[in-house]
Amino acid sequence: MGNISFVIMNIFKKALRILLILKRNGFLHSCHLVYIYFISPLVVKVLPIFLKLYTAGRRRIEKYCYAEKYIRDWRKKKEELLKLGKAGYRFKIENLVLNQAELKSLKKAQNQAREVIIGEIDQDGFCMSYFGPIQNVSTVSENEFLKRKKFNIKLVALGGYIGCKKDYKGNKLSFINEIKALHILGLAGCNVSSIMDVDFNNLTLTVSYIFGPILREELAKKGAILRDRDVENSPNFLRLEPKEREFKRITQGKKFLYEIIDSQFVEELFVELKKIHESKFIYNDIKYGNIIIEKESGKPYLIDFDNTIQYPKLGRNFFRILRNREIEKFNLHFNTEKLTYKKIREKIIRIENNDDIYAPVYFGSDLKIGNIWDVGSGYGRWHYILKSNLPPLSGKHILDLGANNAFISINMLRSGAKEVIGIELSSNYIAQGNFVKAGFEWVDNTQYNFKYIRANMKEIPTMNLNKFDIVFALCSLYYLSTDSITNLVQYISNITDIFVVQCNIEKNINRSNADTYRKASLDYNKKILKSNGFPVIQIINPYRYARPLIIGRKEKITYSSENLKTGNP
Repeated sequence: MGNISFVIMNIFKKALRILLILKRNGFLHSCHLVYIYFISPLVVKVLPIFLKLYTAGRRRIEKYCYAEKYIRDWRKKKEELLKLGKAGYRFKIENLVLNQAELKSLKKAQNQAREVIIGEIDQDGFCMSYFGPIQNVSTVSENEFLKRKKFNIKLVALGGYIGCKKDYKGNKLSFINEIKALHILGLAGCNVSSIMDVDFNNLTLTVSYIFGPILREELAKKGAILRDRDVENSPNFLRLEPKEREFKRITQGKKFLYEIIDSQFVEELFVELKKIHESKFIYNDIKYGNIIIEKESGKPYLIDFDNTIQYPKLGRNFFRILRNREIEKFNLHFNTEKLTYKKIREKIIRIENNDDIYAPVYFGSDLKIGNIWDVGSGYGRWHYILKSNLPPLSGKHILDLGANNAFISINMLRSGAKEVIGIELSSNYIAQGNFVKAGFEWVDNTQYNFKYIRANMKEIPTMNLNKFDIVFALCSLYYLSTDSITNLVQYISNITDIFVVQCNIEKNINRSNADTYRKASLDYNKKILKSNGFPVIQIINPYRYARPLIIGRKEKITYSSENLKTGNP
């Protein structure tokens, strides 16, 4: 009988707890939590299947239904394409290292014709030159020339500059893909070739020649079996399936990779890939043969964008899967540990097994840390009390005192803040926060302007900080001594007009110092803000919620007719 009563009591307590959670989170957010815990894991598994069907269907529809329209649309933009191309990367004829007689002959031919064919580019990127050997270009004889499998490319002189002219052999979609990618990525500041000429009738595109060695060729010189001519003649590659062959080539390249390039080059290359993703493109062709080490700057340049596709209207979750696959391929080629879905999940498991978690985190896509239904901190606190009650954050510079693992700071940036600086003493929370920042940058396909200052909050008056639009102290101020709190609030009043403080009026917690209950109370914090520079007080205190907010301002908000229309102060 006693056991039955105990079980019933436990069920009753759990039911009350669930009801309280539902009441606090509200109906819509409670539904979202149900989705996160029970539906999202299933969605994550089926999304790749739908994505595969979508991308395959889209390519067929564009190829057979829209390719002609795309060509008509881009034909109208030809002047715009060429104008941007003139401002982009260019390589002059004089920089080709030919003997004097051949260089003179090339210049003479250029004076007599708008376009002069210098040579043809083979499958491995070697040039069969019609003007003799070119010292700074890998050249081959006619007998050594390996015919290209896909599109023909010629090295040409055009208007005094060197270009690569690609013939798409009637493939309209590849032709448009490359034009679109080079133009938009050029505008985005990516290291790509500039467009020199476009023939919409014959489907040829001339882009600027990037002066510098191809990474694949430099690896091959070290002994890596990477060139098509070498792979096809190597017994080690016979009878391998295509995926096995590709993996073996990558393994060959990695043997010598860091004898040719360094980690800085790889980081710069990844920045280029992120720029591509931020423009909603998927490159679709990461390989050593598509990376040029530009001679003058040493910077990485990517080439061959005929398979690059932009997904401007694709949902964030779908596009994230495509980006994830491309980052995995990048990691495979360059022995890096850039964040992917799998790596984030592995890191989350390590954090939950080994670290103290104060602020639960939800990244999306079934990636979460801690109990996100708890409204006391992290994800639950943001959605329960902060998100809808904070002053407008758009464009604001913010200081976050006791930033912990930066979840709230990052969500302020996601809500439009321009910059957030977090003050945090714990190295453990700072490490978590750097991971949280990187995780949300992976999720959102963007960069967030957040940084930590490792320090105790009471040291802030000794720092030379700039002014901030808003300063936050969420469940953190009351850990300081009374004098330190007073000094800090006085100083904060000199660097901001708005100070947001969160109290903690919970009584059933074991505090090491009993006076902390007083310093965490509403009355104490209201008085300390009023008497130290923030006389206008707004209190947000939901029923039976232990962590009310106080928003302290230097003066009352005045509303204009325009403010009332927009709902912004």
